[in-house]
Amino acid sequence: MQTRPDNEANFIGHTSCDACGSSDGNGVYDDGGGKTHTYCFSCSTYQSDSERDGEKPTTISNQAGEKSQSLLKGEAKALAARGLTEADCAKFGYWVGLNHKGEQVQIANYRNEKGSVIAQKVRGRDKSFQFIGDSKKAPLFGAHLWSKGKKLCLTEGELDAISLSSCFQHKYGVCSVPTGAAGAVRAVKQNFEYINGFDEVVICFDMDEAGQNAAQAVAEVLPAGKAKIASLPSKDANEAILQGKRSELVQAIWQAKEFRPDGIKSAKDYRSTITVDEAASAITWPYSVLNDTLKGLHKQTLTTICAGSGTGKTTFCKEMIHHLLMNEQKVGVIALEESNKRTLLGLVGIHLSKNLLIDRDQATDEEVLGGFDDLFNDKTCYLFDHFGSTDVDLICQRIQYMARALDIDWVILDHISILVSAQEGDERRMLDAACTRLRQLCSSEDIGIIMVSHLRRPDGRGHEDGANVSLSQLRGSHAIAQLSDACIGLQVDPDDPDSDIRHIKILKNRHTGQTGHGGTLVYSRETGRLTEMELSFLEENDEDESADES
Repeated sequence: MQTRPDNEANFIGHTSCDACGSSDGNGVYDDGGGKTHTYCFSCSTYQSDSERDGEKPTTISNQAGEKSQSLLKGEAKALAARGLTEADCAKFGYWVGLNHKGEQVQIANYRNEKGSVIAQKVRGRDKSFQFIGDSKKAPLFGAHLWSKGKKLCLTEGELDAISLSSCFQHKYGVCSVPTGAAGAVRAVKQNFEYINGFDEVVICFDMDEAGQNAAQAVAEVLPAGKAKIASLPSKDANEAILQGKRSELVQAIWQAKEFRPDGIKSAKDYRSTITVDEAASAITWPYSVLNDTLKGLHKQTLTTICAGSGTGKTTFCKEMIHHLLMNEQKVGVIALEESNKRTLLGLVGIHLSKNLLIDRDQATDEEVLGGFDDLFNDKTCYLFDHFGSTDVDLICQRIQYMARALDIDWVILDHISILVSAQEGDERRMLDAACTRLRQLCSSEDIGIIMVSHLRRPDGRGHEDGANVSLSQLRGSHAIAQLSDACIGLQVDPDDPDSDIRHIKILKNRHTGQTGHGGTLVYSRETGRLTEMELSFLEENDEDESADES
């Protein structure tokens, strides 16, 4: 279901909302072809004709029959309840008159550049609104009063425009958009040339959520450096003058802050964080040399693990997952080449230091379940049950869900190559797009992503025979190397390719710039663990000493 107004639809008027009980917060829009929809700015409820249980379109529509209605007549009168004088209303052409049913209404006249009334917005006693004429073609309310100038203030409603203008004795340009916050962007685009004729545009929309969201959206449309957004002393300009805050309202206009798009910040914004040391992270790698060189694991980063076929990438990832869980980190796992059951059994094996994937008889069912409970009962780990699906968009959506809904800190993706291998098209371009999406997720969701990438087979000696790993061998795309904050290669021992020794090679290190040797690991076929060589030797010595003592 749609959850926001359609800025391209033709606004008709306001009515009550059955969902929240608002008397006038429900906007009605003409979708064409006799169809309408409503969007309530009080409760964000969207309903089409069909969703309103088959009801006929609301009766305040301005479709073909009403568009041909003649314009209403009226006269300017003081609106005491609004704090506006007769002169204020006369200035803008805001009248009191009778509608075609003989009911007293307020009439906002919309005039073209020649001053001729081309549309009217009619406000009834029940706060309902109706346009006579085409609201899509209506100019800004009050635009006929002002030509090019230094300052133009934009409000949501006609009464707000009159109220604000009265505070300046009608000396500065003040206009309102025809259809409130919902149609603000469309109105600004339609009247862009007129608005751009002013040196500065101060957006004075309502201080509620809908108004402020619309203010941001309008500011994005205007040329850079032209827009400012005012923080009003009351909900809107008219309420401010009713509360006796005219001087505060004027100050709000003069003190309006220049709009800066998302991502553009002043250097002064970083003063409180400039002295915070970000060189080291409290979250560690499971291997000491990587910690010393990379200064820990960092969120908002993309780390790539690469190696040749069969050299231990998946085992390395399981060691990473286990280490993060044991350090109270929340982990999401997307293992695309194996079932979740196998991933979990491997993790339990690491926790028990038993190679359950190779020899399930190393532990009884009770021991496996005990290890499972010990590892996962008070830890947060979610796995994506992909059912063979490797669609990039789907994977990115699941990562975003893990981050936003499940508060995941780290995502392990094994591996990125499979995301595009089954899809038709240019593999390099698809990998570029996938890496870009993943890198953006790191920053936008404040997570760290550790992904596995395959390597191209080098000429001559293969990686399984001890060939060196390099960035240029990353399969399919330079984007993997360019967008990753760190790249870590695993390679077998060139002097003994059949051994269980794995050398870590740091290929890229954006944190400190230091690359090269990252430590030596040994894989134990008995325990299924991938440990640092020094630790492995210590464990072997401990076992020998225990055997001697026995």
